[in-house]
Amino acid sequence: MNQLVTKLVTTAVIGLAFTTVCSAQENVKTTNLGGGAQFKGRTVQMKDKGEVAYLLSFKAGKEFEATADGTKNTDVNLFVYDQAGNQVGKDDSPGPKCSVKVTPDKDGKYKFVITNTGGENTVTFKVTVAK
Repeated sequence: MNQLVTKLVTTAVIGLAFTTVCSAQENVKTTNLGGGAQFKGRTVQMKDKGEVAYLLSFKAGKEFEATADGTKNTDVNLFVYDQAGNQVGKDDSPGPKCSVKVTPDKDGKYKFVITNTGGENTVTFKVTVAK
């Protein structure tokens, strides 16, 4: 009987932990910002352990450089994912500045995830597309 109770409690705890992790990931809303070539930039107030996600469209063969720059000395990271959800670039080096260059192999949407740890920060996200 005790083994059955232990298994049930363990299963319940694992299930709750999994649900909590999945819920946290779902709470970050991805904002579609349109075409990457027309994007002029966005500044966002980020909390400690905050995360934002943006979606931009790009044409094949035109390299783009995405940057995230914080005004305070927190750890800002930038991750880039293609339309299939594959990570195609990242800058997770310490500090408030990040830069990632990508040359898309086909037209599509790319997701940019910016994270911040170490305190609140004001972060400016910009994208430059090669001519």
